[in-house]
Amino acid sequence: MAIVLTATAPTRELYDQVSGNIGAEIAPGLIVHTASEVDGAVRIVDIWESADDAMAFARDRLGPAIAAAGAEMSPPEITEVFDLQRP
Repeated sequence: MAIVLTATAPTRELYDQVSGNIGAEIAPGLIVHTASEVDGAVRIVDIWESADDAMAFARDRLGPAIAAAGAEMSPPEITEVFDLQRP
């Protein structure tokens, strides 16, 4: 079942640094990734094919990228999708 993952990076600079550490390869199971600035922070909203895909990405790529940036981030909010429409 698809999930929505919502997280916040405290600054655009940190978001850019972590994104650079992750690299450009699209993670398996990622349907869409968005990032927008809200009150100086960055709101991240991703849709994943499954929680397992999201957790694998967090474990294998995101966690190490955050650690390499010397940062910590709050845990994301995860909700199940009950209606997903694709073009």
